[in-house]
Amino acid sequence: MPNVVKPSRTQYLASLRQKVQEMSSPKSNTTKQDDDRYWKPERDVAGNGSAIIRFLPAKTGEEFPFVQLHTHGFQGPTSKWFIDSCPTSIGETCPVCKANTSLWNSGNESDKKLASARKRKLNYISNILVVADPKHPENNGKVFLYRYGKKIWDKIKDMINPPAEFADLSPIDPFDAEEGVNFKLRITKQDGFPNYDRSTFDTTPVAFGDEDYRSEILDQLYSLNELIDPAHFKSYADLQKRFNMVTGEGSSEDEYDDKPAIESAPDEDEQPVAKQTTKPKTTKPATAKTRVATPVTSADDSDDFFANLSKQSDQD
Repeated sequence: MPNVVKPSRTQYLASLRQKVQEMSSPKSNTTKQDDDRYWKPERDVAGNGSAIIRFLPAKTGEEFPFVQLHTHGFQGPTSKWFIDSCPTSIGETCPVCKANTSLWNSGNESDKKLASARKRKLNYISNILVVADPKHPENNGKVFLYRYGKKIWDKIKDMINPPAEFADLSPIDPFDAEEGVNFKLRITKQDGFPNYDRSTFDTTPVAFGDEDYRSEILDQLYSLNELIDPAHFKSYADLQKRFNMVTGEGSSEDEYDDKPAIESAPDEDEQPVAKQTTKPKTTKPATAKTRVATPVTSADDSDDFFANLSKQSDQD
């Protein structure tokens, strides 16, 4: 068997830095509920919670230790819910995003408000080692998948690629098994929503456990590539059918379960999605020609994202 040359930590950190920059650029499926592969911190009645976790490296054969996913979740005027993975996560066209683009470009403020209520929600998923879970100590020392949002992602990004104004900080790969750092998760309640501002990474890199223990932990990593396998995403036609039914444009009940099938990262200072009270404008049905939409991150909720989709629609 030929020897596999592994990149140095410096080389890998450089590639990791480039990846997080790409994922944070405007040009740049979530899972079923009650999936025991996933860890979720428990909060008390006041909305507070804490834990110590360690973000883990990529599984052997996979390039990066995180995946980025988008979901839609809103209730239509029919009282039915649309909760599903957004196919822009894998570079495919989404009927909800296209409909939102039409609403956003109408110039009508009520249409823009409706489009915002149906926008994509950003999620990241990584493997983690639970170091200390005060509410559930039985989780300590176990590997889980962890779904998180932009607030925690920004803290990861600042470790990998420190802001220019902090020239004294050296890049740290928080996913590294030997030279990474623990993450102290601190959740508080602010304006009725969970807030992660007090969460911090340790500043001194340290290995977790000895070599044998690390090897045992890394053997338990879940595949992240599997989470974004196109097979897990519904077709454009199926999503359009569900969307039409939820918004009142469909003519039948179809065969869908109204119970939410997926879950996204905990809301981070976001306003709740209001139920639609008016029917949106009818969108064109999908044609045989499909144009791939450009996935984006936080910019997908702004004019840039809708303008980008609008340009693609005009070319169809």
